[in-house]
Amino acid sequence: MGAARAMLDETHDPLPSMEDDTNSYVLGRIQAHNVVLACLPNAEYGTNNAAHVASNLKRTFPSIKYWLMVGIGGADPSRQDIRLGDVVVGTRVMQYDYGKIAKGEFKTTAIPRLPDHSLGTAISNLRSKHELEPTQIPSILQDKLGKHQHFLHPNLPDRLFRKTYEHGGEASSCEDCDSSKIMPRRIRMSNIPQIHYGAIASGNQVMKDAWIRDKVGSELDVICFEMEAAGIMGVLPCLPIRGICDYADSHKCKGWQRYAAATASAYTRELLEVLPSSNVCTLASSHSDTDRSKELRKGRRKKLLGSLKFEQIESRRLTIKEAHEKTCRWFLGHPPYKAWLDPSQLKQHHGFLWISGKPGAGKSTLMKFIYFTMTSKHDGDQVIASFFFNARGESLEKSVSGMYRSLLLQLLEGYPDLQRVLDDPELMANVWSQDHVLHGVLDDPDIKPITFSQEHYRLSLDILKNIFRAAIMKLGRRPFTCFIDALDECDEQQAVEMIYFIEELTIKSTNIGVPLRICFSSRHYPYINIGCSIRVTLETQPGHTDDLMVYTKSSLRIMNPQLVQQLQKDIIDKASGVFLWVVLVVHILNDEDRRGRPTLRKRLEEIPSGLSELFRDLVTRDKDNIEDFVLSTLWILFANRPLRLNEYFHALWSGLYSKGSADTEIPDTSLYTDETATRYVTSSSKGLAEITVSDIPTVQFIHESVRDFLLKHNGLNILWAELGSERESPSHERLKECCEAYLNHPTIHEFISETKGEYIEEGFERFPFLPYASRHILYHADHAAKAIPQDAFLKNIELSKLMKISKSLVKFTLQNHTKAEKNLLFLLADRDCPELICTLIKDKPTTEVYGEQFKDALFAAFDRNNKRSIVALFGLSTCIYNGVAITAGFDYTHPEVFSGQTPLTWAAKEGRAEYIDLCLQKGVDIDIKNDYGNTALLEATRENQEGIVRLLLGKKADANTTSKDGSTPLIWASGRGRNTLVKLLIDNGADLNAINDNKSTALIQALRYCHEDTAKLLIENGASINITGTHFSTAHRQGVRLSDRPLLGP
Repeated sequence: MGAARAMLDETHDPLPSMEDDTNSYVLGRIQAHNVVLACLPNAEYGTNNAAHVASNLKRTFPSIKYWLMVGIGGADPSRQDIRLGDVVVGTRVMQYDYGKIAKGEFKTTAIPRLPDHSLGTAISNLRSKHELEPTQIPSILQDKLGKHQHFLHPNLPDRLFRKTYEHGGEASSCEDCDSSKIMPRRIRMSNIPQIHYGAIASGNQVMKDAWIRDKVGSELDVICFEMEAAGIMGVLPCLPIRGICDYADSHKCKGWQRYAAATASAYTRELLEVLPSSNVCTLASSHSDTDRSKELRKGRRKKLLGSLKFEQIESRRLTIKEAHEKTCRWFLGHPPYKAWLDPSQLKQHHGFLWISGKPGAGKSTLMKFIYFTMTSKHDGDQVIASFFFNARGESLEKSVSGMYRSLLLQLLEGYPDLQRVLDDPELMANVWSQDHVLHGVLDDPDIKPITFSQEHYRLSLDILKNIFRAAIMKLGRRPFTCFIDALDECDEQQAVEMIYFIEELTIKSTNIGVPLRICFSSRHYPYINIGCSIRVTLETQPGHTDDLMVYTKSSLRIMNPQLVQQLQKDIIDKASGVFLWVVLVVHILNDEDRRGRPTLRKRLEEIPSGLSELFRDLVTRDKDNIEDFVLSTLWILFANRPLRLNEYFHALWSGLYSKGSADTEIPDTSLYTDETATRYVTSSSKGLAEITVSDIPTVQFIHESVRDFLLKHNGLNILWAELGSERESPSHERLKECCEAYLNHPTIHEFISETKGEYIEEGFERFPFLPYASRHILYHADHAAKAIPQDAFLKNIELSKLMKISKSLVKFTLQNHTKAEKNLLFLLADRDCPELICTLIKDKPTTEVYGEQFKDALFAAFDRNNKRSIVALFGLSTCIYNGVAITAGFDYTHPEVFSGQTPLTWAAKEGRAEYIDLCLQKGVDIDIKNDYGNTALLEATRENQEGIVRLLLGKKADANTTSKDGSTPLIWASGRGRNTLVKLLIDNGADLNAINDNKSTALIQALRYCHEDTAKLLIENGASINITGTHFSTAHRQGVRLSDRPLLGP
């Protein structure tokens, strides 16, 4: 009864029983149902005892609508693949020991007993739900019994012995039984209980004979044996639900009984969720708020899940080529891999498997093979997730945040019940949402030209980790396996911290019995030490060497078998386990053979053994179309985001066109076939680039080692000899020129000039590079500006042209669009171009720079969190000013705080002394007013910024400045009872008797709001008590009204 009791959401006080009712009851609530629990007396079993309990229960609680009989039973494994801990739901009950003896044989005469029709309907409902999503039993067990380990999976062996082999002696376990008599069964990939629906056999005797079990099972078509259902169903039309604790044979063991009771109870709770409440009207009223809460929670979960998604979430895994035929299969039988999968060894390695290897060894291909092999073989009751880091991809593809988002999304969608972690108010306290207006410019031509507002959530790295941890801890006994590839392709520090976090998580999960497994792959990380893990170095494995042999033998297209055999041996010896090297060398040798050149051995000898050296050889040998190759390399290396296929074509054409090396007509890429596209990417990159497999294909290097060769091993300088040591600026200058040439091409210039703004997007298919060129030309110019002057570029830039294109992508608000068209400084700050900002303002007088345009630019940088631009706008070289980080401490999520302010009044209001100092240094008028008619001193006074008031007064701010209603800082401070500010203002020349438009003075305001100490301070310093106010004839009379003892004297 303990497992059933744990399922209650709350327990109720006991009620009186009917006379002669010997039952003991537990009352409570599960979901919207009031529940009565009753059980058989200790050590009493059988159908007769059960009937007696049921009869009393019905007398005492005549209004009960649904009757459920929950407990344990023995399975007939010959009928279905039933395991210990599984749940059997009785669709029919047969009393197998009720009948007659005829002709020396026992014949069952019991009639089938069926559950109530309403319960049958609920079962159908729940079964249909389970066809779409897994059972919630594991999460219910974790929630309700997680603190009671004796009710959780016992981690005992699940042995089914042949029916010819009986248990020996009186031993309470099967430790000494002959293991060779165990029946072989299909391996289950997880411990999640399976639910079986079928007939249950009920009797007064314990079934302990496998032969009779199978005979009765076959005759009555039953799958489970127990001892109470027939007795209860003679009194009540109940539904029997049984957790399987044995196989109804002589090998009985009590070790599974508590867990079996728990799984049956958890299923019952899940069933109650789909059962209609017995008091619909009452519940509809009392739970209306709950229903609304459920809808809100459902919508919030949906938005949170949507926040986890990003476009390239599976891009890298899809792009990795499939394993060559007959390769990688050795790993499935590799002892370390089998040990990783073995549940009994989980505590030894904590579910950690780490595959390391040289660059290009084939780790990603192996990871993809293992992942797909596991997903294709598991039986749908476990979640297998993956994330493949991609240094050549966009931000989230190469960040730990992207990894957590991907794994979390796969986990919560795979086990939907875990989505309740998103409802935890403490866990989600720091998740903010707001109506966020996209007022900037995006460059996605697939986005329609609209202005929209959408509620969204930003999930920080810490929040993602906390949600991930919480979800893992609620898995119960359900397995979760993660494949995380290419750790070396994300930030090193992020990777190290993530590994230690995952290690801690696997330790905790192992301790509570959660079957969490993590498989990492990376280049060699000798400096990361994991306490418990299984490590595999790929290039040293014999199976990997065999894969290289298989690939070489099947891929070399050379007719001479003896030569193939010799070349194969030399290739493997020279490869040092690097699969990519083998692939490239095989391609080179096949090309040589195709040309009919009898120089294959010599060519192989000339090929360097390292990957970087091989890339160098490929680059330097082929001198054809070198300008295409340079442009291809620069775009893949330095584009602000990976170029889409059509963009790539037009970007390279534009670069060639600008140097007079291409036709003047813009190419029509709509005529290109997939084969043409692949051929051009391959030829222009000399085989070092590929097209990704995704909804929107992009162009990237075939492997991260190509980037290493170009940047770390000086490969870019080999391509472009005049580049020198400063590679980045000249590279971005070349890409800026490509954008500039494209935008200024006569055909495009004419199109932009003659097309109305709302129709610009119709040209994106014809001119696919137009969105990127207009959006990112400033990005490339900014990076080029670090070493190459951009004065002429900024002087000649056509803002109206850029904004016309940008507006058609994602519209600015009208106000911001107007600012961007007229204010280059605003646009540079919005796009975060600090180098160009410095170029633009360096020769301008401060009076010209630090006016209205500066205000808009600074607030644009604030709004965008463009910290580098904030620093540049003040002409600083670092964000530290007077020991303070000027870019720290902002809430960038609420741009309305800048509305109507000037930089100086905003700084005063927010208490940012460093900004006040910077603004005053740049010649900003200390008494400039914002749109509300307030100066910095007024704003600081209203916000009680004592330090700022002191600073401004020290800088000679006008102490008698007035607001729109004529109030001075002293009037405001007095009305709020801020005596320190009042004293400061008086000491700096504030007019004690100044009158605002409402005919109030500082003294009248102090008296009006009952600030007696302030009034005394004002009077002591000479404030007049005889000035008439709007609401009070004199200050003296107001003082009399405030107190029985006049404050102002007789």
